[in-house]
Amino acid sequence: MTTPGLNHADEERILMPRGSTRHVEAYEELELTKRPKPRLGRRESEPHSAEITYLYDVLTTNFPQDRTMWDLHHYFMVDEEELNLQFDLSYFRNFTLPYEISSYRAIKYGNRRPTLALNILSRSTYNKDIGMTVEKCRRVGIPLYIVFNPYLQQPFELRAPFLRVYYQESPDEPYKIAELREVCLKEYEKDKEGALDPTKIIDVRKDILPFAFGIMLLNKRYDGDLPRYRLILINRETMTPFKTKSELALERAEEERKRAEEERKRAETAELRATQLEEELKKLKAQLEKETR
Repeated sequence: MTTPGLNHADEERILMPRGSTRHVEAYEELELTKRPKPRLGRRESEPHSAEITYLYDVLTTNFPQDRTMWDLHHYFMVDEEELNLQFDLSYFRNFTLPYEISSYRAIKYGNRRPTLALNILSRSTYNKDIGMTVEKCRRVGIPLYIVFNPYLQQPFELRAPFLRVYYQESPDEPYKIAELREVCLKEYEKDKEGALDPTKIIDVRKDILPFAFGIMLLNKRYDGDLPRYRLILINRETMTPFKTKSELALERAEEERKRAEEERKRAETAELRATQLEEELKKLKAQLEKETR
């Protein structure tokens, strides 16, 4: 069945469920001959959503003086051309806004560029994310552009775990690439001192980034028994991952429990010592009375 006045491509676009525009636009720009079945939800999958949420939590919790945005269109003017880029996350160092926004138009904010832009790879967007988006980020002058695969097994060249960091040492130069395909930490060992392997991390642009990057193997699995991975932001001083808001709350609660336990033990010790002193005093009084008689 066709609709009068519309060609096949127009019909397909109208009938196609609208999810994130980043995923829909990936279909249109790549002109796929066989499109994957479009997702109906806001994001591609549970791992895709979970990793964006996790990183947003870590960034906003640990760096409140900076601005982190997620799922927004970003508009930049370059050579009199407006470039529209959408990232899963963008991070602006030493930049705050007292209000929320629907999209980021750089011209409204002094043409400020994100310090870091990040996309979690998905089946429908990985070609665009490691292709045209890279070139646009370079033209815009974004110092770091990151892509991460937390779960996909295909294509083989990008099989999880896969982390690639495109970075510039100075403006207007070509991107350099740092790549990581090994885990530096396993979730079930993360609370063990020295569990993180510092030889398996990416640590670039220390002058503008307050963290390094690593990959952690999660305890949870994907789609049966496939491994799941997480991009972690690493504290250079402690060589441990920065924590989420809930993890910090649990940590504070545990510290408070330990303090309360120590105070209880000190109180019990003091009470026992007071009892011992009272008994010693009674004995001394009895001995003095005996000697007096």
